[in-house]
Amino acid sequence: MAAILASKGYGVKLYDIDKEKIRCLRERKTIQVTGVITCEAAPDVITDRMEEVMEDVDVVMVVSTTDAHRSIANSCKPYLRDGQIIMLNPGHCGGALEVSKILREDGGRDLVIAEAGDLMYGCRSYETGTVLHTGLKVHVPVATLPAGDIGRLMDVLGPVFPCLKPVASVLETGFEGAGAMLHPIPSLMNVNKMDLGESYDYYMEGITPHIAEIITACDRERVAVCRALGVEAMPLGDMLVKTYKLEPKENLYDLIQSIEAYRALRNPTNTSHRFLIEDTMSGLVPLASVGHTLGISTPMMDAFINIAGAVCGRDFWTEGRTAGKLGFEGKTLEEIQAMVR
Repeated sequence: MAAILASKGYGVKLYDIDKEKIRCLRERKTIQVTGVITCEAAPDVITDRMEEVMEDVDVVMVVSTTDAHRSIANSCKPYLRDGQIIMLNPGHCGGALEVSKILREDGGRDLVIAEAGDLMYGCRSYETGTVLHTGLKVHVPVATLPAGDIGRLMDVLGPVFPCLKPVASVLETGFEGAGAMLHPIPSLMNVNKMDLGESYDYYMEGITPHIAEIITACDRERVAVCRALGVEAMPLGDMLVKTYKLEPKENLYDLIQSIEAYRALRNPTNTSHRFLIEDTMSGLVPLASVGHTLGISTPMMDAFINIAGAVCGRDFWTEGRTAGKLGFEGKTLEEIQAMVR
């Protein structure tokens, strides 16, 4: 994102908590992108100091794993000013709710807080400073909290990112996301390959016909939770067709095999990978937990949360974004919907 924006002439500052990554990027000076989009560009600032990256900026694009949202919000809060946009890319389930609670807990500044339903670019970085761009997404849902701020967001970011498509609320961007289906489940189903140190094409080889059927079964639970929230969520297959402008297929396996942006993406190599940690904590857990709160049974998702916990040695039911942490526990559907309007 930093490289593409800089190559188009936008003023860009790049921040990371990883000091070694920042050192390498400063030495290189430019970021090189190959693949669907090819460019080489230099951000105006590359820093590990929050006060430096926040100075004189209009938009803060948070492109990080979900477990960093809380710390990023707390770190940037002292430097925020009225009128700034803070956008999570993506928010996963409840990202904007969590960040808004931190940034607005003492009243104060007039901020636009938003989240995308997915990363805008299909890409991988195998070496600091180089990025392989594998696919351009043409439909990425976006929402603000409160929902009424969407016009302010799109006035600024709509011309910059034509793929952004406004939806009714952060319930749609958060709970409709595909990551919780496509990341932890295939990773866990291929954990033997991880243990053996085998490398494979994550989507093309890692999602077999039977694994696709398991994903489809979990996805039915996700859709049921969404509909209990009043969100008319599309099944995963329909969502992928819309996102990548694909021809529909008879089943999820055949559809995934037809997605060029998914080819040649390598597999997770350890149990600390974001596909396992992030998408369980901030995808499967909130979906299942909110489902329980609303009386929706989620046995398949529950099983994968428990398996992920055993494999990773963590209690994801405690660590994850539960209905209680999102402020949904004990609330009626009407009260939940009122929280995001």
